[in-house]
Amino acid sequence: MYGTFWSLVPFLVVIPIAVLTRQVLPGLLVGLLIGSYMLHPGMLAVVDTALAYILKELAVPDNLRLIVFMYGFGAFVGLLRVSGGVAGFADWAGKRIKTVRGAFGVTWLSSLATFMAPDFRIITVSPVMKQVFSRLNVPADKVAFVIDATSTPLVALVPLGTAFIGYMVGLLGTALRHQGAAASPYQLFLSSVPFNFFGIAMLVFALFYTFMGRHKTSEHTAHNVETKSPVRSTGYRAELQAAYMETAHELSVPLPYGKEWQQRLKQKTTEDDLPDCIDPVAEKAKPSSLNLILPLGLLLALTLFLTWWDGHFRSASFFGALAQANAAKAMLEALLWTLLAAFIWYTVQRQPLQRTLFGFLQGGNEMMGVNILLVLVWAVSAVSTDLGFVTYTTQIISRLVPGALIAPAIFVFGCLLSYAIGSSFGTWGILLPIGFSLAANTHTALPLIAGAVFASGTFGGFASPLSDNTVAMATVMKLPVMEYAHKKLIYGGLVAGACALLYAVAGWLHF
Repeated sequence: MYGTFWSLVPFLVVIPIAVLTRQVLPGLLVGLLIGSYMLHPGMLAVVDTALAYILKELAVPDNLRLIVFMYGFGAFVGLLRVSGGVAGFADWAGKRIKTVRGAFGVTWLSSLATFMAPDFRIITVSPVMKQVFSRLNVPADKVAFVIDATSTPLVALVPLGTAFIGYMVGLLGTALRHQGAAASPYQLFLSSVPFNFFGIAMLVFALFYTFMGRHKTSEHTAHNVETKSPVRSTGYRAELQAAYMETAHELSVPLPYGKEWQQRLKQKTTEDDLPDCIDPVAEKAKPSSLNLILPLGLLLALTLFLTWWDGHFRSASFFGALAQANAAKAMLEALLWTLLAAFIWYTVQRQPLQRTLFGFLQGGNEMMGVNILLVLVWAVSAVSTDLGFVTYTTQIISRLVPGALIAPAIFVFGCLLSYAIGSSFGTWGILLPIGFSLAANTHTALPLIAGAVFASGTFGGFASPLSDNTVAMATVMKLPVMEYAHKKLIYGGLVAGACALLYAVAGWLHF
């Protein structure tokens, strides 16, 4: 069984289940159980084997460090919300917008303070800009597109201070370990950023779409801007619940996606209409933009300093130190110091301790789904490695697919997968082990493969109608979900098509 077709079974099970259920976790769990059964047949042994792989992966220091980082980062975002930092940023932005071009400028500049996660950016920026642009008579779908295009595509490229970077570096570390490679995961991520063609191209396209196109405004609204206060971003969930009711019926309108697809979208919309426990608490806090800017600035500064500090013993140059550092360790230490400083800062402000602790715990708990996803990805990758997945793919892929076409093939397949399941994280977790195995077998550059995998997941997180970001943005802006998703698919598909050609050229140059 080792090194045969059967070694593909765990991953072959994961992908169709993820596509059918639009959820990655069930597919990973079933894949892990099947792989465990193949290694140690027996109804009782299968659970013991699966648990052994999970515990083995959790015992790896870098993996455990990533689990703590993801929980801590969620807690950090929770603190920003319950302290009034998000609401303060919303009030600050709303008071300084006077023109359409200025409004779009603030939308882009706001990414400097809201790049930590796409959901966080949507929660913070969308309700505010919706109110501002409605007074300027700018189409809501254009505003939504610009915010979306500066969310997932941007966050996937940022090398510091995001949940994405922690998740990506963790996946890279696992994939490198299973391939027996000694490269630095963080250095590999930095090398892969220029090859995330979709993220870069979508930002360029969005910049052109924002400022080069003609803005639709009326003469009256352009010269007589009201001074009405913007909607506070902490009202996001309340607005979501109302918007869901208004848009749900539109999912049943005949569109060229098939009845089954529409039914799944309707089911997803209903299931996602859940209360957010943080928002009612956050609304009680006094808005203060400093409660967002100071903790975020400290997190970025500490991350950069501690990364340099960890690597400066091995390299005299600044950038050399960053490349040689254990970035995962530095990011976690910076996050923990920032959380401690934030608690002290909020205590000095006499913020209620109960509210602060609630934001910390509730925000961290929201990341537990991602942590479970990580653990299952690690375990399935380890099981597949022990089944001889690398050996078998070496024999097959090297004969069937030219090495120069590995990167475009991975990108196209990943775009289809991520669009079907609507999850960047899920796509990366499924494809990165496969992509690295193919790269090792065909001697394709790892940064190119990593960039193609990350770009393909970015496409689905941005364009899929099943993506949480798409559904949330459409409901906040009161847009028909399918029509808005169709617009994003048209623009995103054009950009992705161009990127596929770029990967073909890059594969030919790097092979």
